[in-house]
Amino acid sequence: MAERVSLVTGRGVFAELPRLASASRTLVVTSRGTMQRTGLGRWLPAGAEVFTEFRPNPTVCQAVSAACARDALDAELVLGVGGGSALDVAKAARALPADPAAADEVIAARLAPRRDGTRLVLVPTTAGTGSEVTRFATLYRGSRKVSLDADGVQADTAVIDPALTDSCPPRLTWSCAFDALAHAVESLWSLRSTALSRHYAETALARLVPVLFNAGDLPTEQERDRLSEAGTLAGHAIDITRTTAAHALAYPLTAHLGVPHGFACALNLVWLVPIVERAAADSTVDGRGAEAAGTAIDTLRRLLGGNAGGLGETIRTLLARRGMPTGRGTGGTNPGLVGPGLVDLVVAEGLSSNRVSGMPIRLDPEQVRESIVELLGVACATTG
Repeated sequence: MAERVSLVTGRGVFAELPRLASASRTLVVTSRGTMQRTGLGRWLPAGAEVFTEFRPNPTVCQAVSAACARDALDAELVLGVGGGSALDVAKAARALPADPAAADEVIAARLAPRRDGTRLVLVPTTAGTGSEVTRFATLYRGSRKVSLDADGVQADTAVIDPALTDSCPPRLTWSCAFDALAHAVESLWSLRSTALSRHYAETALARLVPVLFNAGDLPTEQERDRLSEAGTLAGHAIDITRTTAAHALAYPLTAHLGVPHGFACALNLVWLVPIVERAAADSTVDGRGAEAAGTAIDTLRRLLGGNAGGLGETIRTLLARRGMPTGRGTGGTNPGLVGPGLVDLVVAEGLSSNRVSGMPIRLDPEQVRESIVELLGVACATTG
């Protein structure tokens, strides 16, 4: 299931892209900066058009605009090059109808995405989102995250060249690495986990954790190779299981407070992992949930180790080591904007996500709220 994407991997394989992505009518989804850094424009065929009208955390409107560009070109190939946002827009460009109402129906899962023979090739330039191998794409409608999730969203080919990540600055590098960490951890404890997803997640963590612990401010080339491999492996894992509450509650932190996505996910792991850890030892948790929680915690203890404060504190230490504040002001947002109403909004939006259903335990909304309040350093009383 998780290996339906044809993978071309290794340092230097970007040079093979002209052969792998040859089509006279090619829609390229990328940013202007990525075009310059990669030299992508030097080999594009004369019939290619470039779509750059999107931003980080892309909107449904931007995705539909990309689909319109696909139709206007009658594209044989959609080529996505960039970070997770570029890849998600490229996936949406291939999958969505160009009509906004019809696109809304696809997103709501009332209709299947397009299947018209248009090929999709994805080239990640960051290491950690896993978007190059998953069958879903994250889009936003206002501040609310929505998701495309179907076989027709998945790429035909992914070209994964770790050299393309060498220019990523520290904050982007480590945010993406923590995204991969969250993918692996959440997939491990998901109620949808399988033997195959656990293999992918454990192997991803084995590649990732030593780099998070031991790398300098920026990874070496060898360490970047491992981060790229870990990101793809963790992507395979969540393609089977989907993510869970750490991601569900990260999206509103990003949308409302500007916390970089990967850091937001890892910040939620700081308080979620201890909850799952306690549940793993609780005989009142039902069989499947206890099994999933126990397996995940045993794996994390083996691979993460843990300081005196436990697994959650180990993740907090890793975040601090990579320059991420683990309390108030996270992400550089004005702390004055964080109040009780915004906390309640983050909790409500996060817990309404269907991703929460994959958790091995039932989350108590008040406990979640208290954890978010502590995470953000907000002094506010419980609303009645």
